[in-house]
Amino acid sequence: MKNSDRFSLYFAGFIFGAILVSFVIVRRAVREETAEDSWILHHKVIDLVGADPLPDAVESVMLNGQVFRFGYLPDRENIRERVWLLKFKESYPYVRVVENVASGELSYMAADQIKITLANGVDVADLSPMLDRLELRLRNFNRKRGVVVIDVLGTGIDAIPTTLDAIQPWSKLFVSVEPDMIEFREH
Repeated sequence: MKNSDRFSLYFAGFIFGAILVSFVIVRRAVREETAEDSWILHHKVIDLVGADPLPDAVESVMLNGQVFRFGYLPDRENIRERVWLLKFKESYPYVRVVENVASGELSYMAADQIKITLANGVDVADLSPMLDRLELRLRNFNRKRGVVVIDVLGTGIDAIPTTLDAIQPWSKLFVSVEPDMIEFREH
């Protein structure tokens, strides 16, 4: 192959690559321009579900989730907490956002699991009678740290507190039981 042929082939490859890259860039730009603002989309979904909008102080990433359940705890007449259950396509799939009505404080947790810290000398296998009785599933565990993650009873807005109450008869098996809290990195 002559040098002029090599140069022609290289030049044609360069042009083809540049065109391909420009198509990718243009496609991304069009997708970003046509994408609906997450705040506007969030409020459209809220209207469809009949839920209160998420508070203004909510972490901005929560606006990417789709509200699929909403309610008041303990009930609508005696509101102490407003609860939103969100579903995400990426990252963690189900999140529970809770607003304490009195203080306005927001908390974020996994909507479908709770975390248990086992008491000294208790193995994860010792939880089997509790899990069987309540028809709960063990999701994850770390024997070294003595931490267990189990699923919750149901999919309602009260699934976390209901599960926490239901496992109390076995409280001698653990040091603590709590919602699986989500912590956000500082911006």
